[in-house]
Amino acid sequence: MRIVLIEKAHRGVRFVIHFDEGADILLTREVIIDFGLRKNDEIDDARLREIKEVQSYHDAYAAAIRLLNYRMRTKKEISQRLEKKTFPTPIVERVIERLSGLGLLDDSVYAEAYISDKGASKPIGKRELERRLREKGLSKDTISDALAMVGSDEKQFELAAAAAETKIRSLARFTGRQKQEKLIAFLLRRGFEWGVVKKVVETITKGDLDEAVL
Repeated sequence: MRIVLIEKAHRGVRFVIHFDEGADILLTREVIIDFGLRKNDEIDDARLREIKEVQSYHDAYAAAIRLLNYRMRTKKEISQRLEKKTFPTPIVERVIERLSGLGLLDDSVYAEAYISDKGASKPIGKRELERRLREKGLSKDTISDALAMVGSDEKQFELAAAAAETKIRSLARFTGRQKQEKLIAFLLRRGFEWGVVKKVVETITKGDLDEAVL
């Protein structure tokens, strides 16, 4: 088939490539330049497939960059978002590989940043952190390495105490036992281990746990 006209699309920054046999396609300026496309060029089916594949890769890469500009993502998150946009799996894999090579996509860095952010803004326990990071598609080894930051009993106590100190302000109307029960439920929901929860609640409420609570 032969290119009969290259014109700018009415909307956006793409160009319409018109062929004498119909089946017009939209391309970015970069792809047109990469392939040196001009009016009257003859394009066979194999060449056309290559052009479309390169354009798809450019589009997928640009979409991934937009997602990363908004916030950090894991490899799984980027893959899922691109696949949802119907980009072919081989294209998605190439984009992930390139972003990783450029240091723009790193699950280890993501995990450490996520844990650090949660520790500062809304402390949660190691168990809950592990669950959330698994949902984001991080590997077991990556999660294990990242959790080393907050895995010690001392650090878990510190985080749980910070969460409890904030929560207890809203529990002033409750009795000692009720207050303990609500603090326990709150900290367990936050993913803290029972040993840590017990120690924190006893410290915060300045008393041993009621036997009925245990």
